[in-house]
Amino acid sequence: MLNISADAMSASRNEQIWNYFFHYIWILTLGFGLTSNSVNMMIFAKIGLRENVTITLFFLSLSDLVHLVLFCPSTAARMIVQEKPNYAWPFDPMILVAGTKVYSSLFYDYSSFVSVFLAVVRCLCVAKPLEFKSMITKVRTLFCLISLFLISVAIRAPSFTVFRMARVRNPKTNSSFMKLVISSDYYRVNQASDILNENIVPWLAYTTVVVCVVILLHKLREAAKFRQSLANTGTEQNDGASSNRKTGSKGSSASDSVSTSPKRKKTPSEKMSAKDLQVVQSVTLVCIIFILSQLPFQIASVYRLIEPEFDNGGRLNELYQLFSNVKNTCGLLNASINIFVYIKYNSKYRVTLQATFWGTSQEKSS
Repeated sequence: MLNISADAMSASRNEQIWNYFFHYIWILTLGFGLTSNSVNMMIFAKIGLRENVTITLFFLSLSDLVHLVLFCPSTAARMIVQEKPNYAWPFDPMILVAGTKVYSSLFYDYSSFVSVFLAVVRCLCVAKPLEFKSMITKVRTLFCLISLFLISVAIRAPSFTVFRMARVRNPKTNSSFMKLVISSDYYRVNQASDILNENIVPWLAYTTVVVCVVILLHKLREAAKFRQSLANTGTEQNDGASSNRKTGSKGSSASDSVSTSPKRKKTPSEKMSAKDLQVVQSVTLVCIIFILSQLPFQIASVYRLIEPEFDNGGRLNELYQLFSNVKNTCGLLNASINIFVYIKYNSKYRVTLQATFWGTSQEKSS
């Protein structure tokens, strides 16, 4: 049995208070996220994995679910170490704390890539619908999603090689236990992985999503203006028709002049149907959630480049640990709350959800 002292996760009193606070937030978020993503997968499967958006959202929910499942052991181990520092572990708790982290990070990366894919595809379909809408088929969507997963594995693969489990003997108890052993290449591999996975890849993904969201918001604004102008035109025509009935030929000639006036060519965003508009709104909000939740991560990665002491064990360790907790919390929220977007902006999801859990549907899916 392995005894972990209070120094196992050396932390100041302030750190312990913050850890206590964040750990319980994580428990609540994990519980909700595991449930919401399970529901998402079930509903999308019932809707039918025929459209590329539905397929992509199904994969996003699956990746988020696996990420949350793999985050659970780490959270449990951290809480046990904090609450019972003298607990006699039958194995090295770092197996749960650090050993599962790399796999959890793998699926967090994959969720980020799926969000990028979702944003790029929807952006292209809105900006250039004729060129791209027919190109994004079910088979191509699946190919892209699987390829993104393989890329996620590839960029995290070096981190898999620096950990291994080995049975070692505890001289205090004269018994053996499983311990997480770090290879001699750990720091070199970790440094290279840090540059790639904590800086280059996240910033590429983040920048891409931000650009796509700006474009999508612009297109949504165009569509909203166009729909408003149609509503205003309809009101004016109704008023004109009423006036014509009262004034006779004068109104008729005015109406003719209006009807024969040249029409402006619609932009792609103005041609969006109500269904397409809902899809764009849904995707845009999912991407905005990603942007906001990823922001602390991006800030921390930049500050680490500026200030080397902002790191685990550095002079600014306490601030670093606080930021790490904030990053983890935002990541868990990002993986948990998309269900609210689907309920609000996906009518098929909403109707299927009502039919599944309440046996009723109050509206027709568009």
